[in-house]
Parts: sequence; structure tokens; C-alpha cells
Amino acid sequence: MPGSIRKRGDSWELRAYAGTDPDTGRRRSVSATVKGSRRAAQCQLVELVRRVDYPRKMTSKVTVTKLLDDWYQAVSSNWSPTTATQTKSIIDHHLIPKLGPVPLQTLRTEDIDALYGELRHRGGPNGTALTAGTVRRIHVVLHRALAQALRWEWLWVNPASAASPPRLEPSPIRPPSPQEVVKLLNHVAGIDPAFHTYLSLAVSTGARRSQLTALRWSDIDLENGEIGFIQALLDAKGGPVLRPTKTRRTYRVDLDRDCLQVLLAHRERSLEQATGVGLDLEESGFVFSNDPAGQTPWKPNWVTKRFIDYRKAVNLTCRLHDLRHFMATTMLTAGIPITTVSARLSHARTSTTLNVYTHAIPGGDGLAAEVLSCILRDARAGTNTRHPHPHRSVWRHLISFCRVRRASPLRGEGRVTLTWAE
Repeated sequence: MPGSIRKRGDSWELRAYAGTDPDTGRRRSVSATVKGSRRAAQCQLVELVRRVDYPRKMTSKVTVTKLLDDWYQAVSSNWSPTTATQTKSIIDHHLIPKLGPVPLQTLRTEDIDALYGELRHRGGPNGTALTAGTVRRIHVVLHRALAQALRWEWLWVNPASAASPPRLEPSPIRPPSPQEVVKLLNHVAGIDPAFHTYLSLAVSTGARRSQLTALRWSDIDLENGEIGFIQALLDAKGGPVLRPTKTRRTYRVDLDRDCLQVLLAHRERSLEQATGVGLDLEESGFVFSNDPAGQTPWKPNWVTKRFIDYRKAVNLTCRLHDLRHFMATTMLTAGIPITTVSARLSHARTSTTLNVYTHAIPGGDGLAAEVLSCILRDARAGTNTRHPHPHRSVWRHLISFCRVRRASPLRGEGRVTLTWAE
């Protein structure tokens, strides 16, 4: 038996041979400590040897292709159609052609790093370079597949964990200005009232494209001016499919009066269109639909193409998703508490909102600069020698030209902040 057992006090130390380190040539082993009789310890040793030997036997005949295929089949049913399609494309176009024939047992971190380097230089169509973001997504797919191999006990170590994918720099958020948003809305209002309603909701609620296209009349409380986002409409090969929202939870947002009036006018037009062909507009019908009965929603990709056409007509360069950024940054800049904005965006955590929109949150940087200036001013004047607590004089300087107000955009109601007086 490729294992050993020895007595250690009132317990037994088990050790199983786990092969040879390919870099150092040293023998590797896996150990465990158990209590009980020697016979029970021997049974545990047999099981330990079996568990250690199983990955070696499996990976000696399992290739990276088999792992990727088996992993995809096992877990892709839990993904959204978009994630499944993108992952399958990465597997078929990048991972299997490069690493597919490699036995899983011999796959090393240096092989993975070499792949990333090749993809960065000539991994695209016709030998073009792939972006850092694309290579990073390939790394995520490979790492998750190898992590599944660990759970299946096909491997003991994930070679992608120590790999060095290219660093991904965050893309700057550049939402349109209020003037640009108004320009776009005014242009669309005169030629496409239905799409104007869609854009108005996108600007006001910050909802994602998938959420707005999945919106039904039953999700809207017109009397109280509220919308409940329950589902998301996602593009798939066989056609759009309804799925839970990205955070897998239902949330509600309030509508402003102007947006509510636009939505009411859109409902009146929808009712007239349905009545004109002898149909009823059911509450289960989709809000945005070319079907008079509202049974068929707008396709998400069609919405994006339509937006691009209107955007180009008014010489704008923003994306459709930037309307969501516009809502968030505008509210934060205006001093709306971050907890409120985060809930309106349906972020799972407020920290997500803070990470994405830190630049838009009015902070105390100006106040901090003035504090430092006052401290230096007091130091030059020798004020420190007259005050046991020198910073008290700093606050007296600040309060003399600042006004105190309640409410902080970072913490909500109930915290005192200083803002500059006009």
C-alpha cells in the first residue's frame, strides 16, 4: 500500500504518497490525523490513499477539452442565456484550440501564462491582438473550470490561481449631461412617442434595458406612481427569454410627475391601438410592444439599435446604459443619500454603488483643504502656543464662513456637514 501509519500519542498519523513534484523531483505526500483503534485507522488510510490516487488516475486520461465540456454541461443551466453563450464562445474559440489536447495532469501555470501572452499579441481574428478585457474573461472561464476540477477531485491544485492575466483598467464613466439628455428626449418625442416613453423611464428610474423591456402593465401602479421590476428580458439564440432580474430580487421605484404623465399618455395610446383592432389591452401585456395586445415585447438588441439611430441623429456619443449612469451620478451630485440611489439602482450592496460612483459623491475634499490651510495659517501666526487643542481655532475659522446643515449624501439624515456659504 503506498501509505504509512504511525502512533502519535492517543491518535494515528496517516500518510499517503501523492506523486513526485515535477519541479524539484521530491516525493509528495498527503497526511491526516485520526483517533480510534488501529483497525479503524487502517481503514481510514485505505480511503486516504484512494482519494489521493483518484485524481492522478483521472487526470492521466482526462484532457482540458473533457474538463471544459463536462463543466459547461454541469453548470451552464444555472446561467443566463448571455453568460452561457459568451462562455461557450470562449471555450470553443480560445481554450479548446490552444489547450484542449493537453492532459489535465500536465497543465502548468506557465502554460496558461504563455496562452495569455499569445492571445494578447495575436489571439484575435486574422492574428490581431485581443484586448486585456477579453483575455481577462478567458482567464475567468478557465479558472472556474479548473476550480470545478478541484471539487470533482480531478486535481489538487488549480494552476490558474497563480497565473498572471493582464491587468484590467476600469473604464471611466462618462454619462451625458442634462442638456444632452433633454436634447435626445425632445428629438425622440416628436417622431417616436413610444420610444420616448422608454427613454424617459430609463432616465428617471435608471433601470437596465432588460428590466424595461420585460416590464408589464401589471407591474405598474399608476395611481401611486410606482414601478415594480420583477423580471428581465434577455436575448438568446432561440429568441428573448424572461429571467429573474440581475440581482434576483424584485424592487420598486417611484416615478416623478413628468415621467408619470409620459407613461399615462403611452398607456392611452396603447389602449387606443388595441381597441382599434378589436382587442383588449390586458394587464399582463408588455408595456413596450409592437403588438396591439402587448403579448410580444421589444427585443433588447432592437432597442439598442434604435437608440443608436436616434443618438446619432442628435450627435451624441453616449451608450444606452449611460442613461443609467446619468441617473445615478445626477442624484448623487445633487446630494441624494447614497443608500437611496443604491436602492434605486437595485445594487445588492451599497458598497457597489460607492465603488462605481465615488467620483460623483460630494465629499469633504474642499473642507479638508481648508482645514489644512487654517492649520498652517495658525502655525504661521503662532496660534498653537495659545491653544491646548490647536484645532479648535481651525473650526472657529471654518464656522465663521460656513453654514451648518443637516443630511449627508454619504450617511443619510441625521449627520451634520459643513457646506460653503454663497
